[in-house]
Amino acid sequence: MEVVLGVLFPILVLGGAFFGLIVVLARRSGRDIGATLRRFFQQGMLLALVILVATGVTGLLSASDPDVVAGPGYLAFMLSCVIVCAPALLLVARRQRRRAGGGSGFSAGGYLVLAELISLVTAATGLSLWVGSLLEGRFDIAPASVMLVWGTVWAMHHRMGRSGRRQHGVLAGSLIGLVTVSVFGVLVLTWVFERAYDAATGAVMLVRDAGGFRQPLIELVVGSAIWLRYWAMLGQHGERTTLWRAYVLLAGVVGGLFAALVGVWNLAYLTLDWWFGSPIGPAGPHFRQLPATLALVIVGGVVWRYHDTVMRSERPGKRAEVDRAHDYTVAGVGLIATVGGAAAVIAAAVQALTPATVLYPTDRSEFVAAVTVLLVGAPLWWRQWTGIQRVRSADPSSEVASPTRRIYLIALFGLGGVVALVSLLVLVYRALEQVLGPGVGTGTVLAIRWPLALVATVGLTAAYHRTVRRTDLLEAPDPEIRREAPPEVVRSLTLVARDSRLVAEALAKKAAVRVRYLERTDGVGRPPALEEVMEILDDRPEPHLLIISLQDGLEIIPYDG
Repeated sequence: MEVVLGVLFPILVLGGAFFGLIVVLARRSGRDIGATLRRFFQQGMLLALVILVATGVTGLLSASDPDVVAGPGYLAFMLSCVIVCAPALLLVARRQRRRAGGGSGFSAGGYLVLAELISLVTAATGLSLWVGSLLEGRFDIAPASVMLVWGTVWAMHHRMGRSGRRQHGVLAGSLIGLVTVSVFGVLVLTWVFERAYDAATGAVMLVRDAGGFRQPLIELVVGSAIWLRYWAMLGQHGERTTLWRAYVLLAGVVGGLFAALVGVWNLAYLTLDWWFGSPIGPAGPHFRQLPATLALVIVGGVVWRYHDTVMRSERPGKRAEVDRAHDYTVAGVGLIATVGGAAAVIAAAVQALTPATVLYPTDRSEFVAAVTVLLVGAPLWWRQWTGIQRVRSADPSSEVASPTRRIYLIALFGLGGVVALVSLLVLVYRALEQVLGPGVGTGTVLAIRWPLALVATVGLTAAYHRTVRRTDLLEAPDPEIRREAPPEVVRSLTLVARDSRLVAEALAKKAAVRVRYLERTDGVGRPPALEEVMEILDDRPEPHLLIISLQDGLEIIPYDG
């Protein structure tokens, strides 16, 4: 009984959470809750059936691989997946197609994205393993089966989504390709630099494993193909929405910059620790991390530079919010490194000034690491922040009124205040714990060094940005008095279809949009489903849309009303 309850309880909790989330989202969008729940379960069942059928077919094809132990249980499970789930998949897919109004268009956008991404990752993994086995002189049936079956699933869903390509699916595929290229690019460069490092230092390698280079290189090529397809061919030329800019800024600019900064920090730390710290052993082993560090700097720098160029390419001559989002984000990264480095310097300095004991020895390498973080983060933050402040001085009205600047300053003041308060609480607690326990001594100083450092650095940071915010408020106009209310934009939809007047009338009642219906008299096109049109309204941010019903789907044209 306890086992059953232990299994059912997490399922009920997760199911209740999903149910509540769906209800909230449905109410916010003004859509029918029953229809939303039905669509959620239909798409979930469709996705589960696709995964089970593909798994069954893959398992049956892999049974002939000598490395696969295909016992009775294995074969029974794979056959069950195919025998039971394949007919069910055909029935559910046919019903979904009929609900979409015939033709080949599916309205299950969430299902298409998830199925495409899952099959993409699985097929890419199988392809990499299969190519690796070929280069080793053998033909592995199991990874070839994975590549063949899941590659077919990916191709089908990728083709199905081409007419109504959803940007979040394209950007998710771009992110998968970017992460794969970055990770395995670092591994490939590390392997190359390690060989050069061994040759330069005279290290003798008894065994040189080519597999450490071959497999990452295969993964790099596969990841590059994914990135080229999803980003270079689709995402880069897509509509530059908020989601598109968030991907470029967070995944590309911030991700690449963070990786490059970590590499620069480790490079500086290795150098300073060798000269001023407490290195162990000769220079060869001490700088053994140098190849991986250089690879991280190169890959991170390339990723950051490329996405920074893409971000700048859409900027007009006048400074816009996209410029501010980039500048304040980079400044935030530099500020976090600066504050963290300053806190680490204070904590390391307190330990260095405390008399060393057997329990608390002095370690100069810790102080060197803290100074290195400060030296890497401070110039970046200073360069970005002084540039921002120069722009503010040149055009105070626009910069002070910027929502990006407001969010940046308020977030730093608010989060900094919370961190400083929690650090102060920990500081008092650790101090009282020492006073009421073993007494004041070396342990007391070392116990409070980190809370003390965080209170000092984070508190000063929060206070400084609070001062900047107060100065902005004194120069900014009162938003409630002087700001003109923006004109209210009423969404409108023009639907050109046949036999769909009832759909247009129901849409006007359920959604807060002005609907205009035009009947097609040429007999072309299919009647769209109400849920399909409402899904388009939820996915598209444009205020005015023209939807034309075609034989194989819907054509969506935004226009200026």
